[in-house]
Amino acid sequence: MKKFWHRPLIAVLLAGMACGSAWAADYPSEQDYFQELPVVLSASRLSQPISETPNAMTVIDREMIVASGARNIADVFKLVPSMYVGYENGHTPIVSYRGITDAYARRMQVLVDGRSIYLPIFGQVDWAELPLDIGDIERIEVVRGPSAASHGSNSVQGVINILTRQASAVPKAQASVSKGDAGVSDVSARFGGVGEDWDYRVTLASRADSGFDPISSVFTIPLNDNSRTQLINTRINYRPTGSDSLDIQLGYSDSSRQLGDQNPTPSSNGIFSTLRDQKVSSDFEQFTWLHTFGGDSDLQLNYYHIGRNTKDERYSMPCVSCSPDLNLIASGSYPVFDDAVIHRHDLEMQHTLHTSPTNRVVWGMGARHDSATAPNNLRYSPTWREYRLFAHDEWRIAPVSLINIGAMAEKNALGQTRVSPRISYNHHLTPRDTLRASVSIAYRNPEMAEELGNQSVRLNNVAGKQWTWHNISAAGGLGPEKAISREIGYVGQLDEAGSTLDVRAFHDQISNIIWVDPVADPNSTVTPKSFKSDFNAFYSGLEGTLNYKLGVRSRLTVNYSHQVAGASPSRVSPVASVNASLISYANKYSQTVPLNSASMLLSHDFYGGLQLGAGFYHIDPVRSLDAGLMQPLTRYLDFRVAQSFGGWQSKKGRSGGGEIALVVKNALSDHYFDYSTQTRHKRRTSLTATLGL
Repeated sequence: MKKFWHRPLIAVLLAGMACGSAWAADYPSEQDYFQELPVVLSASRLSQPISETPNAMTVIDREMIVASGARNIADVFKLVPSMYVGYENGHTPIVSYRGITDAYARRMQVLVDGRSIYLPIFGQVDWAELPLDIGDIERIEVVRGPSAASHGSNSVQGVINILTRQASAVPKAQASVSKGDAGVSDVSARFGGVGEDWDYRVTLASRADSGFDPISSVFTIPLNDNSRTQLINTRINYRPTGSDSLDIQLGYSDSSRQLGDQNPTPSSNGIFSTLRDQKVSSDFEQFTWLHTFGGDSDLQLNYYHIGRNTKDERYSMPCVSCSPDLNLIASGSYPVFDDAVIHRHDLEMQHTLHTSPTNRVVWGMGARHDSATAPNNLRYSPTWREYRLFAHDEWRIAPVSLINIGAMAEKNALGQTRVSPRISYNHHLTPRDTLRASVSIAYRNPEMAEELGNQSVRLNNVAGKQWTWHNISAAGGLGPEKAISREIGYVGQLDEAGSTLDVRAFHDQISNIIWVDPVADPNSTVTPKSFKSDFNAFYSGLEGTLNYKLGVRSRLTVNYSHQVAGASPSRVSPVASVNASLISYANKYSQTVPLNSASMLLSHDFYGGLQLGAGFYHIDPVRSLDAGLMQPLTRYLDFRVAQSFGGWQSKKGRSGGGEIALVVKNALSDHYFDYSTQTRHKRRTSLTATLGL
């Protein structure tokens, strides 16, 4: 795509603004422009209708989550334009925006109630072990585009903010049981109470399944990917005065995940393929104090801690099918310890105030302390401290015109300071039609593994030579990746029922992309990998969402994305083989995004308590650079049929009574695969019974 592809679109935008200004003189108040559009918090940290946010937004509410039949949180993101969802194995979902380059979505910030769950060491979200049950999610706000000005580094492609249900929104008691194919066995129970000064809710849940099943007609090594996760989650809201509230959230999860290949013939990859159980425990504690002043001003203090403990201890398998030399090196099993302990402490102050009837400001500061102990993955146990200062100003220069401008200054753990600015202009052509243009800059800081990684296992001593399996040997000295994003968009309300259309065109440029860099170690049985700033890349395209109300009882959501990408090496290596590798990856980079992807969700409530949800998903061929093979064209249909009895139905979910729900995944196809050829999705059916008071 040409460098200045967006100029004609900007010209159209400006012309529309001029016409709209003359028309809009009859509309003296900004309230005329809110209409039925969703109000969100995640884009700028200010409460805004999506027609006035600085970035394009997707809102997935409780009704959509239920209608989709999603069993886990990761599957919900199939309803976001340009979002990729795949599986490395039965218990490791991969969620990324703008296609996929590898198994780690390092350029997307993920929050739960404002708490970052984007974890050190590798920079990823472990969706399987979150101490959060999908039934406790009230809504999900997705910022589609860089948002480092509001949420800091690693927000270079987007932000996911999962908002959980308030303590007062939970019925007195509710229990749910699910059984289905592939050993699905889920149980959850939640109860709560409401008082004059305090509310509480408690959720207990257990999830288990047997992972993916092999396809007998396809040659593949069966995965050992059974999993079980148990969790508890508590939320308490205390209101000591009319202007003060304290929100307390606590959670803990314990997971057991099987890993390795059920391969009767050991191989040189035995370090990864050894059958074993990986144990993961996670906990969090979050305390948020909010004080409301007069004049629509408030002050918020937020502290949270996240802890994660991974135990992955096993013995390797002897390499009986390798070359004679290597066979001598790995003639017996040797211990491998991939244990890791991480902690994150984060403290933030945020002040929101109205400086005038046409101006709102939010500003604040925060500090983060990350520590990690992972002897087999890091050179030492680092302690990283980061500091941030942010501000955002919403200025209504006229009832029809709004400017959002903000920035965040951050000092990262490597002593580097960067400022991420963003500016947008929103113009209401009519009370139902809005145009938006925005420009932003964002940075992604190097992860611990990229700067300090040292994944090494000592092997046997052969003829006086100490051999090792040395997979990562990071040289360090990296700088942040930098993203520059430009977008123009349209948000419109189509009818009185609240149907909406959201369309945007975008062009993102990311420079100094960090990628693997082979290094020499003559004592290693594999070629170690360091990391360097290897590529400059671009992403361009068009994406949109149609939310259409087909009457009071029906709803249709359609998402579509058309995008292209490309890359070029940002450096020249003195080693010819390294240059060849860089060029090869750059040539494949365009395949890391599907040319076209789409999703459609239809929900309908029949009379008598019968509900239907049907989701159809389409993704063009796409390649993950680390997985190797292309994921072919994929289409599949999921549906959910539920019958409720007793009680009543509210927009927030089932209140009282009970429900029986049948969910069928991949209803029209026998199988398909996504990220890995071993993760074959077969047709699966589950039945869920829910009873509430």
